[in-house]
Amino acid sequence: MKICYYTDMKQQSHTLTLLVSGKSFTLENTLPRSVREALHDLGLEGVSFPCGGHGVCGKCLVRQISGPIPNPNEHDYHHLSEDQLKAGFRLGCTLQIPCNENVTLVLGDAEQNEHVLTTYLEDQKADLFISGKCGVAIDVGTTTIVVYLVDRASATVLGTLAAMNHQRTYGGDVIARIQYASETEGGVSLLHTTLVSQLCNMIQTLLQEHSLSTKSVDEVVVVGNPTMMHFLSKEDPASLAVAPFTPVFVKPKILEGTLFRLEQAKVLVPGLVSAYIGSDITVGLHASNVLDEQKGALYIDIGTNGEIALYNGKELFSCSSAAGPAFEGASILHGMSALGGAIDHVWLSEDGSIAFSTIGEEKAKGICGSGIIDCVALMLGLHLIDETGAINGEHPEYARYMQDGPALRLTDTVVFTARDIREVQLAKAAIAAGVQVLLEEAGMTLSDVHTLYLAGGFGSFIHTQQAQQIGLLPLVSEQSIRTVGNAAGKGALCILTQSKGWQDVETIRRSMHYHELSSSAAFQNHFIDQMLFAGEGL
Repeated sequence: MKICYYTDMKQQSHTLTLLVSGKSFTLENTLPRSVREALHDLGLEGVSFPCGGHGVCGKCLVRQISGPIPNPNEHDYHHLSEDQLKAGFRLGCTLQIPCNENVTLVLGDAEQNEHVLTTYLEDQKADLFISGKCGVAIDVGTTTIVVYLVDRASATVLGTLAAMNHQRTYGGDVIARIQYASETEGGVSLLHTTLVSQLCNMIQTLLQEHSLSTKSVDEVVVVGNPTMMHFLSKEDPASLAVAPFTPVFVKPKILEGTLFRLEQAKVLVPGLVSAYIGSDITVGLHASNVLDEQKGALYIDIGTNGEIALYNGKELFSCSSAAGPAFEGASILHGMSALGGAIDHVWLSEDGSIAFSTIGEEKAKGICGSGIIDCVALMLGLHLIDETGAINGEHPEYARYMQDGPALRLTDTVVFTARDIREVQLAKAAIAAGVQVLLEEAGMTLSDVHTLYLAGGFGSFIHTQQAQQIGLLPLVSEQSIRTVGNAAGKGALCILTQSKGWQDVETIRRSMHYHELSSSAAFQNHFIDQMLFAGEGL
């Protein structure tokens, strides 16, 4: 993708031209803009600014290849090498593009798709409808969105469409987006419009692919975390980010289908449990049949927030633990989302060298969440780090595996640093401490947990043995672990195809005991204890 500035000799004005996949977009270049503002002015969505444009993560690199290059700012100096700065690289979120100049900028492709996990109605108990109508199920994740078109009469998924959430332009996690909405005039409206427009387009695409009109849809179910549901409803989510963390609404909503340009549909939005436990969790619990368990069951969905639910056979407990963006790559030096070229698994080969695989078998560009866990587990297994996360500089094979920094060397350009290790410690300690708090709340011990459900894309791709080795997951038997994939999407499908699905999910929401960790002394104590890695042989 290139952003080009040139002078129109006839009008003596400077024009911004954005070339994307052979298409050209132009606007006048008479005002100073950031890269993100230029993209917004052109109506181009999908370019990621993970930290919300605060120059913290260093992920939105652009390169200026012509025109007067602005001097580096403090964020550029912090994240970029001297060679990169000389070559014209800058952080896109903090770069102020000069106006009235001919400038060319190169940045990543706005249409790059992540490894998105979808689901279908396999092995689901469905009460068939006779309506002859279609339904749409939508799972709105912070990072990705999945839309399903369903024949409600036969409970059949006709088609599915997955894409990156276009809101990522305004931050990679919910806190960054809430901050953007609070600090920007009209921010809530902008994020609402960004989300709704994307959903409308995805729905229309699916309908067109199956030669269906908008009148064929009579029901839409939308699930997601509380922040996404606030933006969907055009409610200000600011109260979710500050104590006492109170949602604007928690009860289920029924919206007009005109929200998605559907004349004869109603939009069902299941209710919320708290500021950080949303309908993605309640419908996931329902779809995974967790409450059918006769014995203890633990349900974990790991992301920027780790949503955790515990069922003791009678009562349901939940909490949300702020794991941070480490497992999504934002706080890791060479971390990235699960895109082509991301290192997704790392292991030791027979000759003792480090081996890895990448998504799409492309050249390694960075490390995604599953690969990040593998890196730590590998370093623990080799005793390159101890249980505190400290690197052993006296290791006899230090030079073979490590480079100055210090950092684990994966390729000439991709490394895993000491700071990255600390980020993983903080993230895994938050999840593990949340589990311990819920066990205490329910009067249970780990031995009472007979089934561990792992939900979401991240949980579906990690090596559970390595995740247990570093202490991210509790030490239950391998036979006790069930990977349920995109349980949120499956739960939305269940509401469309089960006559009591809506009521069952609401029963789960009402019966759930939520524990707020931010004010929990027990959580703080467990968090400190869980900072240690549970490496084998340590």
